[in-house]
Amino acid sequence: MVKLNINKFNGWLILDKQKGITSRQAVTKISNFIGVKKIGHGGTLDPLATGVLPIAIGEATKFISFIQNKNKKYSFTIKWGETTDTDDIEGKVLEKSNIRPNKEQIKKILDSFIGKIDQIPPNYSAIKIDGQRSYTLARNNITIKHKSRLIEIYDLYLKKIVNQDIANFEVICGKGTYIRSLARDIAEKLNTKGHVIQLRRHSVGNFNEKDTIFVDFCEEIIHSPSILDKIIPIEKVLDDIPALFLTKTEARKLRQGQKIRLNSLKFYNDFIIKYPNYQKFEKIFTLINNKIIAIIEITNGLVKPKRVINF
Repeated sequence: MVKLNINKFNGWLILDKQKGITSRQAVTKISNFIGVKKIGHGGTLDPLATGVLPIAIGEATKFISFIQNKNKKYSFTIKWGETTDTDDIEGKVLEKSNIRPNKEQIKKILDSFIGKIDQIPPNYSAIKIDGQRSYTLARNNITIKHKSRLIEIYDLYLKKIVNQDIANFEVICGKGTYIRSLARDIAEKLNTKGHVIQLRRHSVGNFNEKDTIFVDFCEEIIHSPSILDKIIPIEKVLDDIPALFLTKTEARKLRQGQKIRLNSLKFYNDFIIKYPNYQKFEKIFTLINNKIIAIIEITNGLVKPKRVINF
C-alpha cells in the first residue's frame, strides 16, 4: 500500500452519506481518515437523508459557498395522515388526518409549487435565532416562529403512489430549500397532513451519484493511488462563471496583490470574445495551466484579486 500525502491535495471528495449520521459527523470521519484539518462540506443533509455530500479539502474550502448556491436534486417519500414536530419520521406526531389524496389530486396541485415561492423553514433546522440553533430551541420546547423565505423550485413531480398512505416524489430546487417543509406544504395543500419518511440527494450542481464514494470505502482507498481518481478539481464548481487565463508573470503579480490592467493581459482578446458580457458577473476566476489562481473582480478596466488560492 502506497502512503500518499493527502495534504498536498486541494479539491472535492463526493461522499454518499449514509443514513443516521449528521453531515458534520460525516466530515469528521473523512477528516480522521485522511488526516487533514482544513475540510468542510457543501450543503447540509439531515441525519435521515442519504446521498451526495460534497466534502471540500484544503483550498476547496474557500469555495463552499459556491457549491451551496448550486441547484440540487432530491427524491423523497411522504407519508400521509400525520404531521410531526420535525416534519420527518424521527419526530413525534402532532396532528392526524384521515384524508388520503389520490394520484389526480396530487398532480393537480404540484404546479403551484413551481417557481419562486415562500417557504417557512422547519423548527428543527440549523437556522440561528438570537445566536442559538433553531433545533436547540425546539428541543427545549421554546416557541419558534420562523419568517418565510423565498426559494425556487425548478421541477417537482410525482414518481409513484406506493399505497394510499405513501407517495414518492422528485424535485430540483435552489439554495435554501427544505424538503421537509416542502412535503409538509404539499400535504397542507391537499387538505391533509404529511411528513418525510425517506430522503435522498442525487446531485449538487455538477456533482452527482457517479462521483460518490462511501465513507467505509474511503478508509480503504485513502492511502492508495486510487484516491487520486476520486478527488475532483476545485474548478468544477466554477463552471458557470467566466475564466480568465494568465501567464506565469501575470499570475505572480496577481498573487502579490497587484492590480493589472485588463487590456494588457496576453489572453485579453480571447477573454473578451468568449465573455463579452463579463461585467454582469460578480465573480470571475483566473487560471494558469488550467489550475485556479484566484477569484477576481474587474473594475474600471483593472483586474484585482479578491481571494488568492494557495497551492
